[in-house]
Amino acid sequence: MAKTHTRAYAFLLPVLFVGTLQLSGCLRRELPPPPPGGMYQSTSAGAQFEQAVALVGEEGGEVIGNIAELSIRQIHRVREEASTIYVTAGGQGVFRTRDEGATWQQVNQPLSAVTGLVQLRSGILLIGGTNTDGEGVVERSLTGGDSWERVLTIPALHRRQRQLFEVIKPPPPPSVFVSSIVLDPFNDERIYATTSTGEVLVGEESGKVWSTLSRIQSDKRDPLTNRSIASIRDVIPSPHQAGELLLITTDGNMVLIRDSEIAAVELPKGAGNIVDVVFIEQFPGALFVGTDRGALFSRDLGTSWEEFDLPISTTSPVRNSVVRASPSNPSRLLIAIDSIIYRSEDGGQTFNTLSLNLPNHIITDIAINPTNAAKVLLSTSPVSS
Repeated sequence: MAKTHTRAYAFLLPVLFVGTLQLSGCLRRELPPPPPGGMYQSTSAGAQFEQAVALVGEEGGEVIGNIAELSIRQIHRVREEASTIYVTAGGQGVFRTRDEGATWQQVNQPLSAVTGLVQLRSGILLIGGTNTDGEGVVERSLTGGDSWERVLTIPALHRRQRQLFEVIKPPPPPSVFVSSIVLDPFNDERIYATTSTGEVLVGEESGKVWSTLSRIQSDKRDPLTNRSIASIRDVIPSPHQAGELLLITTDGNMVLIRDSEIAAVELPKGAGNIVDVVFIEQFPGALFVGTDRGALFSRDLGTSWEEFDLPISTTSPVRNSVVRASPSNPSRLLIAIDSIIYRSEDGGQTFNTLSLNLPNHIITDIAINPTNAAKVLLSTSPVSS
């Protein structure tokens, strides 16, 4: 298996938001136009997008601000109620819309940074991330976010014992966090989660009971803790075969778990580091992959690859890549490279290009409505210049 190492992502655990949100009460003055960023909405299958960032004090209430300056990482569209959508924004919290992104409301939650969220068919909410003690945590709510209970804790890392010859005290180890949390497509009561320390976890009974499914090992070690480093960024369950999972590590490698066997999925030489991957629902074995140098397609779970000819520079890696295929038309492909969208209607033979005019942002996620593929939401995050 390929070696892995921990790499910080600007949008993974962002700093607390101190911008224009005013949640303690309604504004008594006219609100200024929102700055660029936040969420964008399309009703044309991704051909055009408009900003959708209005924040309300309570559902259906008065607009009190906007979410344009959030560093949004993930979009979770509720399977049974496609117009209900959650977004996670690290240390800035969780926000929900029940009207396909027209308005948003903040969801109360107990974590210091949230990196993943799912809502089960039963309405139970689960969030993953980290707390103020540096522990990886999953919290569960039976009340739509009004109250929470802890259902999983991954211990914090501790610095190795200080050596006698060390003069300068080393910095504290990084926080442990639950890096992603997703639903099992074949079991409404099962959830998969991954951690920054290499665990693949499975939650049963609607996330009440947890166990370790697998551990991703690495021969690289953290000098502060003397522990192996195998940080997992995302887990993607297969819609074709129960228990089949793809994992993306933070150093851009991909791992396939199938029938309890773990195998690395290799890209062609020079294709770059893997940033995003999705299964194509209509074709078992088909993978759609975004890298820091472009996008590729496989028909056989990574045995062979076809590279899309995108009009992008290959002189330096891109900052982020997101890939999606339409649930109603697999020939319609969306590829987001930084803040540019490449859209194809012919399976990637040709692409139209759409710029959001956000040079200081990256597109971090795209969610297509499964019941009406013309409706698309995308999230953005500001990045350092």
